[in-house]
Amino acid sequence: MAMGTELTAPVGEAGRRHIDVGLLRLCGIELAVPVDWVREVVPCPAAMGPCFGSHPALIGSIGVRGDVIPVVDVTLLLGFGERTGTGGTIVVLRKDDVLLGLRIDTVSGLYRIPVSAVRELVDSGGAARLVDRAFVREAHLVGILDPEALFAMPNLPLVRCHAREADSAALARARPFVLVTVAGVDIAIDSHLVESTAPAISLRRCAVPAPGWARNVNYLGRDVRVFDQLATLGLDGATPEESPGPVILLRIAPDKLVGWHVESVRSVARIPDDKFGPVPAGLAARSALFAGIATDPAGGQNLVLDTDAVRADPAIKAMAALCRAPAQAEGRATIAAREGAASTNAFLIFDTGARLLATPLDAIREVVPFRGLSSRVEDYSGLCGLADHRGAPISVYGVEPGVEPEDAKLLIIARDQEGQGARGFLAQRLATILNAPALPVPGGSPGALFVPATIDGTAHSIRIHTLG
Repeated sequence: MAMGTELTAPVGEAGRRHIDVGLLRLCGIELAVPVDWVREVVPCPAAMGPCFGSHPALIGSIGVRGDVIPVVDVTLLLGFGERTGTGGTIVVLRKDDVLLGLRIDTVSGLYRIPVSAVRELVDSGGAARLVDRAFVREAHLVGILDPEALFAMPNLPLVRCHAREADSAALARARPFVLVTVAGVDIAIDSHLVESTAPAISLRRCAVPAPGWARNVNYLGRDVRVFDQLATLGLDGATPEESPGPVILLRIAPDKLVGWHVESVRSVARIPDDKFGPVPAGLAARSALFAGIATDPAGGQNLVLDTDAVRADPAIKAMAALCRAPAQAEGRATIAAREGAASTNAFLIFDTGARLLATPLDAIREVVPFRGLSSRVEDYSGLCGLADHRGAPISVYGVEPGVEPEDAKLLIIARDQEGQGARGFLAQRLATILNAPALPVPGGSPGALFVPATIDGTAHSIRIHTLG
């Protein structure tokens, strides 16, 4: 990989609006490293090769595809305490044709920082610093490791990697991806889709849950809806609710995010263009949210999320729309309220005895007490029989299969549509009438909608069922 061109990026960051970094954890402390310097991330082996050097941070060496890579642990140098030992993960950094491994505990994901939010750290004695910049993330200070300072440490046995010209050309066209695993499925997420990550401990129950989106996280003052069902992406499986894996925050639109609770972030890796293949035919028939298959540096096969398709998906866009930043001014809040009101509709929420359902209020003529059937007639369409209403017969239907009419308390009478005559639908009780947005059911059939509502102090996601 012709990294000399890419690695001039830190020098020219003043011309950028953002800096992309990989988030790392070491001894419980969050650090960051510029993505431009990262070649790949590999598991730390149980036993390493010889050190071949005398620097106190040097803990051994590893071999990756024929390259010998010295590995350092900077725990002591950063004043974090005793060296953490083996295990964890190795971030392979590259400067020109030289490689260096950095042992850390875990990789959290990617993060994009506005250049204006980064502050320089200067050593009081004028010496180079391993952490030369910092930024604030969710009220915590995150230090940015300086790869130049790492490579400049004395007595490191740096080895020039052997790369064919063709390999360098391919890697020059590589793009960074976050590699995650959910329910045994390995998935690659383009770094441009990733805003940040959040720990699983920050997950909270939504005040108004939606099917498949029952939890959220607070990110920079915004409530971000989180999904854990692969059905949202057209696949089977889910992240267990108790999984300690992180939440990947996906940037759907400016200031509009959704979260994805994954089981693990395996790596952050650059994948060359020639490592991508087409979507398998079976998957293409099930989901339009994947762009193909990618082979990662470790040889694993990953489904590649289609960034544009994810951002255009109606259900995901609907959840992202609920990610609201604090209003910057009263005028903006007023405009947002008007826009929100314009997108809501009036719904009648009723209890069938088995569940709550919502029906558009403008489709209802009236609701009356149910006093029983005058004659019983049953058919496949849910017809239970006839009842008398204001001196005229009315067809009575059960909303739920196998309903017993004598158990019903109310009759919801729908407006006459297409000359079908008056029709009544059995219910146990009316819950409420509310104005709410009709949102797509994530992973549901096309046209399936729900409304968020709080009934008797309990939050519900209520499917819309049009009567008539």
